[in-house]
Amino acid sequence: MSSIKLLSFPRLIFSEIVRSMGFVEILELSQLSRRMLNFMNLARISIETINIVNGSADKITIYDESCTERKILIEFLKTPQPVVGQMKVNDISIDNNFFSTNSKDATQQIIQCNSNQFGYGLVHILTHLDKIFYRMEYAIGIELNTLNSMRGILCHPIFKKCDYMQIRGRKETLSNEDCEYLLEKTQPTTGISIFSKLSPDFDYKKILHFSRLRVLNLGKMPLKDLKALDSEIAILGNHHFTETDINQFLHHWIEGRNRKWRRLQLDGFKEGPDWDDLLKDISRTTWNPRERGRYYKSKYTYEVETIDCEHGKDFKSKDGHLATITQSNVEIRKRSPNDLVVWRKK
Repeated sequence: MSSIKLLSFPRLIFSEIVRSMGFVEILELSQLSRRMLNFMNLARISIETINIVNGSADKITIYDESCTERKILIEFLKTPQPVVGQMKVNDISIDNNFFSTNSKDATQQIIQCNSNQFGYGLVHILTHLDKIFYRMEYAIGIELNTLNSMRGILCHPIFKKCDYMQIRGRKETLSNEDCEYLLEKTQPTTGISIFSKLSPDFDYKKILHFSRLRVLNLGKMPLKDLKALDSEIAILGNHHFTETDINQFLHHWIEGRNRKWRRLQLDGFKEGPDWDDLLKDISRTTWNPRERGRYYKSKYTYEVETIDCEHGKDFKSKDGHLATITQSNVEIRKRSPNDLVVWRKK
């Protein structure tokens, strides 16, 4: 039986064929020729979700479209391993080992590369994948203590397709200069998480516009910046706000500001807030099942958190929007109480 050349098919049929392939098959097919790669680019293969992290682990993780299942892991090993094969991307050969591991739920495919290939390998792999997949965006995690070695890599324009960024390093301090550099080079469009400390003179205005914002050590953010937040969801830890500050913020929302708000989580009151001061001059009611449900679903990126609002206090803005303020379950959290401000619209 004579073979059928894949590129001989009309573009529509070719597109359907490659879209039905697995990730590794697509990757291998893309390495056959430049003409094949160009055809695959025209096929508009579904967007893939890519997570990139560096530091203690240098790796690229590709998930399915729902971000629930890992399709393939490309990891750059700290300890060199014997080379079995090569992956050619952008006319650059990257030594690697490819294998599959079987777990209870699924078979996971892994490509292992040596750590000395991380710098140029990362850029060439991402650039190659960007030619295959349609409108691909990245989530990037950067360890602050590796920033100096990453500066040359982050200058590549491929990183400006970033959707979400994590700045890591709990013992490190993020300066205004480093924050500005990372935001300029990656230009995240949706959200940012900062797990490091912030410098005493940190300019919060750099991060107020993100739809998703998580800051583990908020520090002394001015109240005016909290009022200026333009986020839908913000998770702020170790803040220095008082009950009076939060009360002013709630009145600010009641007057019709911060209309994008869906949820604000504040973790910082050591003994739990004084609710009388926090809700001063705010007309509130207890839970009415006819007004809202008991549970609130909050989706920061891909994971969904369920918040029990049974014992929350409800109040409304002048626009008629309903908000619930509640306190998290200390027994579940096993730490100091977290204060949750959950915004709900009717």
